[in-house]
Amino acid sequence: MSPSRLSGYLRHIASSRTPASLARALGAALSLALGVSVCSSALAQTYPERPIKIVVPWPAGGITDSAGRIMAQRLAERFGTAVVVENRAGAAGTIGAEAVARAQPDGYTLLLASAETHAIAPNLRARLPYDPNKDFAAIAPFAINPFALVSRPDFPARDLRELIASIKAQPGKFTYSSAGLGSTSQIAMETLKGLAGIDVLHVPFQGQAPAMTSLLGGQTDLQMLPAGSAQTMGASGKIKVFAVTTHARFFNMPDVPALKELGYEAMNFANFFGLVAPAGVSQSVLQRLEREVSAVAQAADTQAALRKLGVDSYPAMSASEFQRFLEDERHRWGGVIRSLGLKPE
Repeated sequence: MSPSRLSGYLRHIASSRTPASLARALGAALSLALGVSVCSSALAQTYPERPIKIVVPWPAGGITDSAGRIMAQRLAERFGTAVVVENRAGAAGTIGAEAVARAQPDGYTLLLASAETHAIAPNLRARLPYDPNKDFAAIAPFAINPFALVSRPDFPARDLRELIASIKAQPGKFTYSSAGLGSTSQIAMETLKGLAGIDVLHVPFQGQAPAMTSLLGGQTDLQMLPAGSAQTMGASGKIKVFAVTTHARFFNMPDVPALKELGYEAMNFANFFGLVAPAGVSQSVLQRLEREVSAVAQAADTQAALRKLGVDSYPAMSASEFQRFLEDERHRWGGVIRSLGLKPE
């Protein structure tokens, strides 16, 4: 029951013929209900009164971190107060996610949620230290991050067909780096391995930036790299780009085919970025956050900045729609993970 309905209900009872003691008790309850309503309204009007922190559960320097900083900067401009990014990396995003799940639900600590924290980890970790459904309140998504299959520049293949043939001819010889165990890049590559029937050794890192460094340095051979980074480094000759992981071609690489076009219908992988708060944050603060984050995400300058980074803006969603989306993604990724035979650890 909303505070206004509760107040009206209690007024009705308190004004009817009741014993004095009951009337006093109901009067106290009425005062409490009105106090909660006034408090909630006042909180919405004054929020935020101090800096807001966005926890990015990955190291600095990667796409997730950069996208989070774009959002933080533009939110700060709208709120008129500082919005800072804190990197809490480790365990494929789950260390930072746990920290936010345990934070005070006052609207001053938010999480940059992604497929890793809210869809993959629940299906790959037997003892996840948080419940992605119960421990967070959804706010809004703001970006989508597709991937591309890439290799070191001297890999002996000109296209995907030659790449697959080369790997099949030397099973177990080649390696691929990823952003970590349970990362989107790992699941995407493992899915391709299963579909193509190839044997490539996984070398996990703590984040996309060190995984990329290993590829550029020649320590690993392949990677599912965020498409924006793939476009930049492919254009400069630092890597070879073979295909993108979504059903449609990437906006910044129109000449690079999608894996679906090359016969891999089941390959449709992209990460999403959105903001969530600890469960229990007041509805008024949550509504303010939803309004401001959505406004920033749909602003032309934000979308331009995200595209320059190599990610696209996400279509607008209400908080309730984003909550359902997170649940749907958890089920979708769970099906992919089970089909790969990957077991929770």
